[in-house]
Amino acid sequence: MNTQIPTFSIFSAISEVFVTISVLYSIVTVLRGKPFPRYLMGATLLFELCINVVYMAGRASAADTSGNLSNAMKAFYAGHGILSLLMFLGLMIVYLLALADDMKGRESWFRRHRNGTFVFLFFWMVSVVSGEAIFLMNLLGAPGTA
Repeated sequence: MNTQIPTFSIFSAISEVFVTISVLYSIVTVLRGKPFPRYLMGATLLFELCINVVYMAGRASAADTSGNLSNAMKAFYAGHGILSLLMFLGLMIVYLLALADDMKGRESWFRRHRNGTFVFLFFWMVSVVSGEAIFLMNLLGAPGTA
């Protein structure tokens, strides 16, 4: 077990669970025909930008220069980082589209594009699960992650 996990890593791993709950709640609320929780989603995006994206950028630079990571783990980290950044940017875009719909009194982007919404949620969950897996591998000291 790795006892050298930085506090910020622990905070980020835990907060990402709450971010995901907020994202899922916001989107499912809209899919059920209820009003778009724009302030909750906006606050979630702001938190994600200020905390988790900044955290990932710092960790990415450390992972790239680490001699302790196997090439496979570096590739896994990179794949996770790229997907996570794309999912954050995607969330910003669909949030702005849903916000514009909400302000104009139109049916929400999420309801109009259900298939796209479910594809987005699938990749969001892949991003979150891969990030939590990286955290747990580091915590447990999995081979190639030291």
